[in-house]
Amino acid sequence: MSIADYEQTAEDHQAVLVVVKPAGQINAKTFNHIFDRITRCRHVRLPDSQRSFCLRYKKSSPVENNVWGEFQAHRKVMGLLVVGKCATAADTGAIQERYNLLKELYGSTLYDSRCLIFGMKQENGTNAKTNMVYYSSVEDSFSLDETVREFAASLFWVLESKRLQAERLASDKSEKLPLLLAPFEKKDLIGIDTETRAFRKRCQGRMRKYSGDLCLLAGLTQEALLHYQASADILKSANDWLWLAAAFEGTCAASVTVQYPHGTTRPPMPRNQSFSGSPKVTSERKLSGSLTRAERRRSETLTRAERLSVSGTFNRAVDRRRSETLTRTASDSRLTSTGSALWTAVSQFLDVSAPPTMSPNGLPMATAEFLQDGKAKNCLSPDEIIEKYKEALIQYSKYKNAAVIELEGIIKATRIMITQRKNLQASEFLQNMVYINIQLTDEDKIQRYNTLSGLYEQIGFKRKAAFFKRVAAMQCVSPNNPNPAWNSCYHLLQETLDGYSLTLDPRQFPREYTYGWPAIQLRILHEMVYTARKMGNPALAVRHMSFLLHAMSDHLAPYERKELSKVLESYTAKVPGTPVPLALESGAILPPVPMTNLPTVKSFKLLDLAPHLRPMKKPSSQTSSASLNSPFIYSPIQSRQQEKKDQSKMDFQWVSGEVCEMALQVINPMPFELKVQNMSVMSEGIVFEPLISNLSLPAESGPLGVTLLGTPKTAGQLKLVGYVTHVLGVKSHCKFKDLRQIEEPDYSVEVVPELPKLQVTTSLPKAAFGTTNHNLGLNKAKETAVTSAAARLYAGESQECVLTLQNVSQIPVESIDISLDTSISSPKVPSGFFTWNLENTKAQLPLQSGAMATFTVLIKAVGEIATQDRKSAENEEPSSRHSSPKKSPQTRPRSMRTAAMTAPPMEAQQPEEEKAQPVDAVLKLTYSGGQGYEEGYHRQASVILHVDVLQSLLVSKVNILPAKSPRHCHLTLDLHNVTRHEVVISYPDNDDLIIESKQLKRIAVRVERFSLPEPCTSDAPISIISPADARSQQYSQQLATLVDIRWKMPSSGTCGVVNLEGIPMTPEAIDLISISPIQWDVRIDNKPYDTEEPVQCMVGRPMSVKVSVTNASAEAVEGSTLVVQPYQDLWNGTVLNDVNGKVACIGCQKRDVKKMEPGESFQHSCTFVFFCCGDFGLDIRATCESRVRSQDHKWVFTPIVRITVQDKAKKSP
Repeated sequence: MSIADYEQTAEDHQAVLVVVKPAGQINAKTFNHIFDRITRCRHVRLPDSQRSFCLRYKKSSPVENNVWGEFQAHRKVMGLLVVGKCATAADTGAIQERYNLLKELYGSTLYDSRCLIFGMKQENGTNAKTNMVYYSSVEDSFSLDETVREFAASLFWVLESKRLQAERLASDKSEKLPLLLAPFEKKDLIGIDTETRAFRKRCQGRMRKYSGDLCLLAGLTQEALLHYQASADILKSANDWLWLAAAFEGTCAASVTVQYPHGTTRPPMPRNQSFSGSPKVTSERKLSGSLTRAERRRSETLTRAERLSVSGTFNRAVDRRRSETLTRTASDSRLTSTGSALWTAVSQFLDVSAPPTMSPNGLPMATAEFLQDGKAKNCLSPDEIIEKYKEALIQYSKYKNAAVIELEGIIKATRIMITQRKNLQASEFLQNMVYINIQLTDEDKIQRYNTLSGLYEQIGFKRKAAFFKRVAAMQCVSPNNPNPAWNSCYHLLQETLDGYSLTLDPRQFPREYTYGWPAIQLRILHEMVYTARKMGNPALAVRHMSFLLHAMSDHLAPYERKELSKVLESYTAKVPGTPVPLALESGAILPPVPMTNLPTVKSFKLLDLAPHLRPMKKPSSQTSSASLNSPFIYSPIQSRQQEKKDQSKMDFQWVSGEVCEMALQVINPMPFELKVQNMSVMSEGIVFEPLISNLSLPAESGPLGVTLLGTPKTAGQLKLVGYVTHVLGVKSHCKFKDLRQIEEPDYSVEVVPELPKLQVTTSLPKAAFGTTNHNLGLNKAKETAVTSAAARLYAGESQECVLTLQNVSQIPVESIDISLDTSISSPKVPSGFFTWNLENTKAQLPLQSGAMATFTVLIKAVGEIATQDRKSAENEEPSSRHSSPKKSPQTRPRSMRTAAMTAPPMEAQQPEEEKAQPVDAVLKLTYSGGQGYEEGYHRQASVILHVDVLQSLLVSKVNILPAKSPRHCHLTLDLHNVTRHEVVISYPDNDDLIIESKQLKRIAVRVERFSLPEPCTSDAPISIISPADARSQQYSQQLATLVDIRWKMPSSGTCGVVNLEGIPMTPEAIDLISISPIQWDVRIDNKPYDTEEPVQCMVGRPMSVKVSVTNASAEAVEGSTLVVQPYQDLWNGTVLNDVNGKVACIGCQKRDVKKMEPGESFQHSCTFVFFCCGDFGLDIRATCESRVRSQDHKWVFTPIVRITVQDKAKKSP
């Protein structure tokens, strides 16, 4: 019985079969290398001739198939090449013996043979008598190609002689032709009448068919077509159906060689995968799903085709499906066109003979034009080829002994239809192949199913291909097989994965949606696990079981997941699961299976350091200047860039050598308690030391918060790419890029050099903040502060807060600085409320590990000052310096008015008793050291200072009065004791004053006058504060430093000072308190006036007044005006400024000076004559322009010149 050749193609009909066999001591690698060199000579063009023919090489050919050589000439072995390697003469004899044995085996059909011997020391050469060819080595066999071509030429000439002999017999009708027989026909030859006309037609038709076979082998395609046509006509009339089918098949083969010069088979596309048979789930399939729909349509078509029973001839089967084929040709043509495009690209890349542009029937365009021109006579069209094959297969099916021929014919016809893109018709042919009943060995069955699977895969029926591949795998380990091949079974199962939409790469297996058939996929994975165990490869079984639980857990029942988890634990107890690729004996590489669903990580987040541990860096001047120089308040470009901010890059920094945190949310989907061991993070970049965590998650629980820790050891860019788990005995490296619930593939954070760490404590108790505090700034400060200090003080009271700094790190503290943030307090914290001196602490630097340092913060509580508007102040002024009981402001000279900065009476606005005013501030300690200090990094620890200020003495009605001495003035103010305790007031040059609770008293303090320089308006920067207000603040602050008023509560021992900062200074007050830049020299009747005693003058007698003014300041005085104005004081509270008719002035009372340089002086003289008796006075004043206010400066001469005018007639004797 013959053995089927599942690699048969229609082109094999034109190729001479040559068998290449090894002999002697030659290994498989060397033999395969030589075989590859021999097979290069497949198409031989004869020298000095236009003829050419083809060769087909095989490593083995069953002798049983050789007997079919008369039925189909391409089946018999016509050439023999024996390849041997030897080192001694004895080895040469063994090779020659093997060579002779093979010649005898194939001697009935053998035309020529050669024996190639490698390894002989003698020179290369050929023994013509014995056809022995010698080579010293494989590397030196340069003439091997020439030897093969010479051998091929020898085969051709023998074949040509056989062809001529057969044609002569076929054309000579006079001779009695022999009857060519198929092997099973020999037993039916007995009893046949050889003299009948039908017998002679049979002999002639078979000889013509045989001549066509030889012509096709000899490269004469047209002659072969003529012989096949003639033989078909003769055999049909003789009812010789078997040989008629062979003639039809020969006609089809000859037509295929003409129409498809590049053949009906294509070389396999190069694969670049980790293992063969692993499906690649492409991104297009994931996104659009178009291939999935196309495969679904094909599977539906295949399902309908399977329902149709093939129980008759091929004609009935084709008729039943012809309508379905027409309706589905469009969808399959799209699939095959994609394959053609891929083949064209790959063929050009591999530098092979790529098929040119194809016609709709799969023909090259040049061939189609050749056929349309009628140059190929008797050549069948593509459709006719299929029809003839159908007829031939129908005739073959009538003969049980021709089942192998029918099987091979179906394979050839299928490959032709694949080339013609007729996939549905090809599937019908393959379906009939299943029903051919042949007694086969287990090895032949495996090969048969493998061939079926390969053909189904070529027409796009991947699930069908996978089905037969799995059948072949099960055949490898069938119960009837005494030697089950588990390795082969595993590799065949591996090749079925693509057809069932299954991949062993977890990164490419879609888990967010169902792809394929979960029940079949589970069955395949179970079979692979079982096969791996039978192979004796427990690591492989662990890998597949891990993948089953990882990828298919959603399709398992709870009890199945629990049972499979126990099985996996039993496997890993012997061989633990590793996170590295697994290499198989076949060279395939299985990728690791990270069990990302055990547990499932829902979210991952990097946590910033505690606020007081966060590293900071002073921004560069270039960055700050660039932001300040921008003319735009808002830019849409910047906002758009902020929206596109890379979420994987953290906007905070970590510090080298310190523990950092990462927060995860995990879910346990298993119906049992899941123990996760050795969980840590994976990193890239700098050295990172993760800390191991062990978890115990309840059954079907989550999400649960988990914190992972780690310590960066060096500075630089740290990238966190995943995490490590050890679950059910399997160690997994889970990367974020493989987790669909994690948005970023990695997380990057910058690690700065190591910095010291300070622990801060205070001597005051911690502040107790309420939970309903609406101060947002204070709430934010509480989140970032390391500690707090609280105090309760009366306004004016002071208290010390001692802060202790301890270095709790291994890095020395080399720099410390302190700043105060008062923005969280409302109202604004007065200046000087918190003061400190850091020089002593800086002297202790560097602060080594474990060392401590202290510094003191002085808290000085500042109270409020009651103020009022200027108009009300003027209405409430005290008595003038003349001590008159009451004087009218309208009649009083301007020089006699006082400067008042007072509030309404305190009785009208009594404060609430013991009501505290909270004052909050943040003390920021900026420190650094180590390598971080050298690179400009530092840390900042915040301490919240909370002070409740109780009102003690309220200051109101502040007045400034001139004193008798021109170097002094008087400050009068009202003090209101708003406490519940008695207060003792102490101030210079006076005795202590006691103020009872809720009592108001006025005091007067003598103050030495002072002057402050006026700001230069031309060079002053732009400010929202006017120059006048700025000058008022300067004088107010200076006045507060000169006045020292202290208070003490005897009952509690509390003491403090009265705060005068913030007193509003009017221009008049500034003039009264300032030292006059004018030096006066006033002479009355040429006598200097420097006393308050009145000048005696007689009525009608002239009195000369001489005033000398000198600029004693360091600046020029511009726009000065000197005025000498007489007035009369009636001593009843009335001052008369209009003295016309009472006083006459000889000369000018006013003089203007444009500018007085420093040290420059001028004089002015005038004479007054008094016409009546009385008390008069002279108001001598000077005014000048001011650069900082709208009003002019006024400088008045003191003491005031007083004049007593007497009548001489009333003079006493």
